[in-house]
Amino acid sequence: MVLSPDTLRRLTSSRYLGPLTVALAVSVSGLAVNEISYQSLEQLSEQNAIILEARTLADQVRLTALMMESAKRGFILTERETFLEPFTEMSRQFEPLLARVKAMSQRYPEEREGLEALAEAARRKKSEMEEVLQRFHSGNRQSAMDLTLTEIGRENMVRISEIADEIRSQETAAFNHVQQLRGRVRFWSRIGITGLVLLGVAAVFAVLRLNREREKERARYVVDLKAERDNLEVQVDRRTRELTHLAQHLQRVREEERGHLARELHDELGGLLTAAKLDVARVKRQVDGAGAEVAEHIQRLSQTLDAGIALKRRIIEDLRPSSLDNLGLQRTLEIQCAEFAQRSEIRVQTEISDLKLDPERALAVYRVVQEALTNVAKYAQAKEVRVLLQRVGERARLRVQDDGRGFDPKLVRDGSHGLAGMRFRLRSYGGDLVLHSAPGQGTTIEATLPVEP
Repeated sequence: MVLSPDTLRRLTSSRYLGPLTVALAVSVSGLAVNEISYQSLEQLSEQNAIILEARTLADQVRLTALMMESAKRGFILTERETFLEPFTEMSRQFEPLLARVKAMSQRYPEEREGLEALAEAARRKKSEMEEVLQRFHSGNRQSAMDLTLTEIGRENMVRISEIADEIRSQETAAFNHVQQLRGRVRFWSRIGITGLVLLGVAAVFAVLRLNREREKERARYVVDLKAERDNLEVQVDRRTRELTHLAQHLQRVREEERGHLARELHDELGGLLTAAKLDVARVKRQVDGAGAEVAEHIQRLSQTLDAGIALKRRIIEDLRPSSLDNLGLQRTLEIQCAEFAQRSEIRVQTEISDLKLDPERALAVYRVVQEALTNVAKYAQAKEVRVLLQRVGERARLRVQDDGRGFDPKLVRDGSHGLAGMRFRLRSYGGDLVLHSAPGQGTTIEATLPVEP
């Protein structure tokens, strides 16, 4: 289209120059704002994708380390080669995974230090686990257990989790920033649309179509994000169930080993002590009249053997209470409380109902009471303890309360696993444990679990 000289003069006259200038300024401003916002959004989206990939890698490193640690502990506790299969598989995947972390640190300079620290902590954790297994395979079981119980492995695992959580926090912040920028882009787009409406219907339809495309893209993004989140939640739930089943299995293995050790002590050590007791009785009859000093030594030896037999019996009962099978939970807890009161010189009041629990739940209740009384003897400085067991509806309710010095539950040491062990034991049977304590106000442990499986 060629404009005539008259048309050009009309457009450039003072009558049309102002509106044209305004229209041009609005158009240029709208295009500039949209272009700048779009470029910023693209850059942040690319950065967010890199951060999301870094978060995924960090979570994979943490999950792989956890699975290797679980497999290592399972093998050490059970000595079953089947536990080494997942460890070996994860170990083969570990170095390629760390290589990906290294490559990501080159692509993402802002997190290079954190990613390199993650790779280093993961390698130290892998080296510690391989050293434990090497010692175990070489026959140095105690050295392997000592290394497992040190703080080295836990510190590396905590370091890995801290870095992974930090990367996760950065990904969340980046995503929120992108969402805020999207909101600003929509705001300025609407202003631009309002201005461009004055320039023609065609521009309005173009902007509306672009806006609809953006909304569809955002809807697809939200749907994809929700699907990914749901998938991750399913995987986490599955892994949690697997770890719970493994922990329950290890707990059963531990109880079986305790029972085996108790039987060995009863059969072997009990026979030796009984034979020694009979030999002392025969010697005592043969040396009657040999003198007061000899009789005193024989009497002391007999008392020492009696103490050893009593100690053996108490250790066996602590390892595996046979009275649970023979006398039932009620009588076993009464005996346990009475023996604790005699040893610790702490008054124990009991109110224990005769509940019919299956053997595993009865043993869980026994272990909770055992751990609670042990904590009272070690830390509480109490004068009296109350032990209550009763049925409330379809659940058994256990309460162990002391009048000791108490403590602040928020200040419990990281290495204290007694309460965590009691809580997990109960939760594995559908129960729960609650702790109430404060300095100077004693401590109360309340536990509940279903009566029926």
